[in-house]
Amino acid sequence: MDKFSLMVPNFIPSKEYVDPKHNNACIGCGVSLAVRHVGKAVEDLLSKATFERAAGDMFGVKTDAGFMRIKQGKSELIICLDDEPGASLNDVVSKKLADVAVAEGFEYVATASPSYPFDLFEKVQSALEVEGKSFIHILCPCPTAWQFSTEDAVKMGFRAVESLAFPLYEVASGYYNLTIKTLKPRALSEYISGQGRFEKVTEKQLASAAEKVEKAYAKLTEKIDGQMAYTFETTGPVY
Repeated sequence: MDKFSLMVPNFIPSKEYVDPKHNNACIGCGVSLAVRHVGKAVEDLLSKATFERAAGDMFGVKTDAGFMRIKQGKSELIICLDDEPGASLNDVVSKKLADVAVAEGFEYVATASPSYPFDLFEKVQSALEVEGKSFIHILCPCPTAWQFSTEDAVKMGFRAVESLAFPLYEVASGYYNLTIKTLKPRALSEYISGQGRFEKVTEKQLASAAEKVEKAYAKLTEKIDGQMAYTFETTGPVY
């Protein structure tokens, strides 16, 4: 083998399926970025997708996040575009939708972030290769509701994952796989302190939230241990 050969990962297609001229989203909108990445993964199917804002329960879990549904043959993909409108600190660290989808018997379940486009892209494509229902929960940082600078939208997504508040994983045929593993997790405070909506959170509340995150992540890794799981990407802090 030539010693100068390089292994280059697949690039996300350059063609856009979201027309910015017809996009009324705010600058730095995580939902808009997520839909853009989804569009590149599903291509022309995006024009047939249906969008809705959940009013009440989803899988028995109270939420008012946005959802999109995409069908292809025997595959039906439900994507939660979660910009956490009106979420409390407890809501932020107690995500249950993916767990409930697994319990409901969905064939493929995953969490994703527009800050990790390759990971999101691959998960959407994997979901549409499955016969039956799939579910992907995408965390979409919202500068307006979360109260952070518009230029920090991608950074906020990184910190959600790096603090373990929103780990990225997938569940296929009952097997759990951590797709992004952070070698040196950030303190939850680094993620929370960057959001104006939590400026009045006390040290006691933050400590309680950090404990919940730690327990939830430990429970997730317990499910992965002993399985034939693999990791797509390993990363340290990005910012």
